[in-house]
Amino acid sequence: MKRDVKLYNVMFPIWFLLIYPTYLWMFILPANFAIDSLVLILALKFLKIDEKFKIWESAIFKIFGVGFLSDFIGAAITYPVTMMMSSDNFNPTYFPAATIVTIPGVILAGVLIYFLNKKLSFRKTQLTPKQIHSISLALAVFTAPYAMMIPIYG
Repeated sequence: MKRDVKLYNVMFPIWFLLIYPTYLWMFILPANFAIDSLVLILALKFLKIDEKFKIWESAIFKIFGVGFLSDFIGAAITYPVTMMMSSDNFNPTYFPAATIVTIPGVILAGVLIYFLNKKLSFRKTQLTPKQIHSISLALAVFTAPYAMMIPIYG
């Protein structure tokens, strides 16, 4: 039996790569995909759900896209706040300001990861609403962009 893997959900971050081109994207994209996959598989295993590969195959690209969209939105609200707080006497890219300023963006991204995955990523699966809630919650908690809270400067 031939399986068609659709890549259209991965297309979202491609335009972002053009805005901020860096060789790091060669590592960031596969790492995010691997982390999303690991969290999904472990959540399915924890919930004792059979047919893990079938669910992974139908949902992973949506989960990956939702994660990037949510991270981008979280960063998009953090960046203007950082710029507004910047002055000659205060640099919000240093610790502890960098961590404090990014907390709302990380929380927003986590909440978006939960709700968007819950609503979009598991439509074509046979999972129950309770299972979808648990998996979406695991994805939100373990894939939120905590790295945003690391200050650029010490």
